[in-house]
Amino acid sequence: MRVGLGPIGLKVATRSRLESLGTAAVAASFDAIWVSESRADGVGGGLAAAAMLAQAVPIRVGAAVDAGLYHPLHLAEDVAIADLTSQGRIEVLLRASAGDATFLEEFLNVLAAALSGAHIQFDGAHLRVPARLAANQPVPERLALNPRPAQPAVPIWVESSLAPVVRLARDLGFAVATNFQRGEAVPAATGRWPGMLLCGAGVEANDLLAAAGESAGYFVIAAHTSEEVASAGRRLAGPLRMPDFPAWIDH
Repeated sequence: MRVGLGPIGLKVATRSRLESLGTAAVAASFDAIWVSESRADGVGGGLAAAAMLAQAVPIRVGAAVDAGLYHPLHLAEDVAIADLTSQGRIEVLLRASAGDATFLEEFLNVLAAALSGAHIQFDGAHLRVPARLAANQPVPERLALNPRPAQPAVPIWVESSLAPVVRLARDLGFAVATNFQRGEAVPAATGRWPGMLLCGAGVEANDLLAAAGESAGYFVIAAHTSEEVASAGRRLAGPLRMPDFPAWIDH
């Protein structure tokens, strides 16, 4: 089992607050701390904030980003730079924006191809790589991401419960994330990446263990203060990682 903290909204977060919560997450034995952009509210920079936070904490750092609101090659470049500057500790959650399903499919295909290291040539209804604009000629027939991420495969989850989006994500090698609902199971793993549940601050370990069943799970827990982080760590970290240990050990 893996336990992350967040995602912490960047709309109201200062650098000092992020670093304070990051320090608390390390002390509480979280595996990762996550931040969240909101481009609809004019707040981007999720990957830049995660890369900055990685300089302050020794654990993994995640960024929840708004997929589809800027070009997938630009997103791939941001992922690569953040991963390099964090020394290979970046994780990504893609939050699909409402809109054309065909565009989302093209967006995810281009992103997956770019991060794979392939030389890309893509001609879709919405996206064309290389763009081959007349003003930019001559251009190569194919493009490749440069520089590459530090990790051979950056862990990426797509947040969705829609069957077509889930199938597409899995086909492209992305894992799946959903919001925690009591009684519902963790999304199935994709390759080496477990399914993710985004959880509220008051979630209990027994509910998460029931959701995981016999499989692994990645639980990202909301918290707004250092005290809430410490409380969540005491309540969840031990029981989720070692569920057969006696309860008194965690107190």
